[in-house]
Amino acid sequence: MNTPSHPEDLQKHPVSGPAAPARPEGSLSGRAENAPGSPARDQSQSERRLQVADELAAGPHPGDAVRRYQELLELEPGHIEGRLHYARLLDRLEEADEAVEVLSEGLRRTPDQTEFLVLRGSILGRLQRYREADADLRRVLRLHPSHAPAQFELGLVLWRRGLVQEAAGCFHRALEFQPDNAKTYYYLGDSLNQIGDLAGARAAVERALQVSPDDAKTYHLMGRVLDRMCLPEQAQEMYRRGRDIGGL
Repeated sequence: MNTPSHPEDLQKHPVSGPAAPARPEGSLSGRAENAPGSPARDQSQSERRLQVADELAAGPHPGDAVRRYQELLELEPGHIEGRLHYARLLDRLEEADEAVEVLSEGLRRTPDQTEFLVLRGSILGRLQRYREADADLRRVLRLHPSHAPAQFELGLVLWRRGLVQEAAGCFHRALEFQPDNAKTYYYLGDSLNQIGDLAGARAAVERALQVSPDDAKTYHLMGRVLDRMCLPEQAQEMYRRGRDIGGL
C-alpha cells in the first residue's frame, strides 16, 4: 500500500493562493464522513477494536482478547483480519475445535480465502482429521500452486500419515518458493531419513542448522542420520550439542 502524504506538512507549509471555498455542511469531505453509521467511521471503529484485541492477545493474559474479537465479529462478521487473528489466538490457547469453527464460518462467507484455508488445514491436520485437512490445503494449491505454507502444511499431513515419500515431495516444492525455512528443511531431512536417502537427509539437516543453529531437535535428528551412516563419533557430538542447548 502506498504511504499517504502527511497532512501536517500542508499545515506547516500552506499552499499560496486564494482560500478554498468553505465546504458545505454535510458534504462528503466534511462532517458526513464522520457521521454515525458512515463507512469511514465504521471502519475506523473496527480497526480500533482490532488493535485493542491484538494488544491483549500479545499481552500476559491473551485469553482477555477473546471477548474483544467476538465483539468485533458480531459487529462486522466479514472482517477477515479480525477473524484470522481470533482463530490464531484460539489455536494458541489450545481451543482447536473452536478455531476450526471460527474459520469455517469465515469460509462460508468467502470460500476461497487462502489464509483461512491454510490455517484450518493446519489445525485439522494436528487434530488427525486428515481428509479434511488434505482437502483444504489442496484447494489452496489449486488456486496458488506456489503457495509455500500450503505445500509445507500438506507435507506435514502426509508425514503424519506415514506417507513420507509424498511428504518429501511437498517439502521440496515448499523450499522452491521459500528456500530459507529451517522447519521445512528439518521435516525434509526426517522424511528422507525414513526413506533411506541418508545423503539427502544429511544435506537437508545441515541446511536446517545453517538457518537455525540453536535448535536442539535438529541436532538430535542429525545424530540419528549420522548413526545410520555408521559415523558414531560424529553422531555423539550432535547429540551432545542438542543436550547443551537444552533439548533432547
